[in-house]
Amino acid sequence: MCIVCEHELYEGHRSAGAGKLLLDEAERWAREHGCSAVNLRSNVIRERAHQFYLRNGYEHYKTQKAFRKKL
Repeated sequence: MCIVCEHELYEGHRSAGAGKLLLDEAERWAREHGCSAVNLRSNVIRERAHQFYLRNGYEHYKTQKAFRKKL
């Protein structure tokens, strides 16, 4: 499995194909290195990004909550 840690574009570069190129390259790299899947995470408020990933064959398989304790 390959995990994409950061995949975010500046607002002015969105919807111009750059995200698709980056995602395609990450998938190519993962295949070449024997990965059987690509996992990534996206903040729950990034609905446009969620639609982008769904259009590109990704499935939403889990929702998480984050916890923090200030000391």
